Amino acid sequence: MNTLQWIRKYGLHLKKSFGQNFLNSEETVQKIVDTALIKQDETVIEIGPGAGTMTEKLAASGANIIAYEADLSLKELLTERFCSYKNVQILFEDFLRADLAVHPPKVKYVANIPYNISSPILQKIFSSGLVFEKAVLMVQKEFGERMAAVQGKEYSPLSIFVQYYCTVKEEFIVPRTEFIPSPKVDSMVVSLTPYRGFSPDDKDFFGFIHVCFSQRRKNIKNNLRPILDDPTDFLLRCGIDPLLRPEQIPLEKYILMYKIKHDGM
Repeated sequence: MNTLQWIRKYGLHLKKSFGQNFLNSEETVQKIVDTALIKQDETVIEIGPGAGTMTEKLAASGANIIAYEADLSLKELLTERFCSYKNVQILFEDFLRADLAVHPPKVKYVANIPYNISSPILQKIFSSGLVFEKAVLMVQKEFGERMAAVQGKEYSPLSIFVQYYCTVKEEFIVPRTEFIPSPKVDSMVVSLTPYRGFSPDDKDFFGFIHVCFSQRRKNIKNNLRPILDDPTDFLLRCGIDPLLRPEQIPLEKYILMYKIKHDGM
């Protein structure tokens, strides 16, 4: 059965509170799974399996699938659909509250992320302490563009947050017509490959970034006035034009600024 048939069989009404838009294209689901380059016996965590369409494709790879589903109304459907799969474990709990330390030390994430909790899910993935090799995530197109941006109006604290930990690649666009129900915007599949681990001290760095972006239309010098006595001198020591706007400054320069400020250089 396809996604729509499973939904109809159980008389399900998708909930806005869970950000539920189920992907109904077998071809696109397979393309997402292929992008993750999953190998047999790897551990893959899926966030929000919904009706289980992607879960089924993931399971066919031979990997061990752990799927987190917070909507208990999907329990009967998912239990029936995967009762015979030895490599699929459905956990009916909120991923954002889950203890991920119980899982194997290296995992991959594959998920169609609900639009309304995209940022908290990213924070959970990065800060959980669970090492991941790759994450392939379908997000709102605009959100994906912000994740990957290196300058311009899409470049934001979100861009810096994600790119601080990972290499971000925009994989492909998924039209809104491929979902049930159809959302108002298109989606984007992005892949994240980590190169840096999480540190509890990182929150101070991101606090500094939010100060830098506090007023996007102002130059960086003005945004730093609340926390620096002489922002012009500081920026020149960092090799940064004080008249640049936050969206014009690359990640490497933000890291340098924070290091110099933090170390009192």
